Amino acid sequence: MTIPKNTLRLILSIVAGIITAMLLSTVTHEILHLCGVFPPLRRPMFDTQLVIIALIYHSLYAIAGAFVTAKFAQNKARKAVFILGTKEAFMWILGTLLLWKHSPPWYNITKALLGIPLAILGGKIYSHFNNKRVKTKRAVSTS
Repeated sequence: MTIPKNTLRLILSIVAGIITAMLLSTVTHEILHLCGVFPPLRRPMFDTQLVIIALIYHSLYAIAGAFVTAKFAQNKARKAVFILGTKEAFMWILGTLLLWKHSPPWYNITKALLGIPLAILGGKIYSHFNNKRVKTKRAVSTS
């Protein structure tokens, strides 16, 4: 059984977005641990200021991951970004259940609620820059 090329591209674009966001988040989280900003690994983090820091960078990296997803998905960018956002929402809901004693529930619930909007925002940012690039390319070719 062969996977159609556009379906494979869709899947790979979503995987690329997931890897981008996870890699950036993991590196940032590790740096903050090593610098002593965050508590040691495997220790709960309930300090509101620290959780807000994590929420901010996770959100920024979710947008970056969606941007990467949209870039690779090209003509299926909207669909890919929506799937990515849905995956984010689902995983953070699961995180709420599994990490109940690791971080405040509001953190995971907020991330679940933001999953789809952040992914759509990343897709829109890609679309904006892509449209500018296409317009510039057209202007240059008609000159």
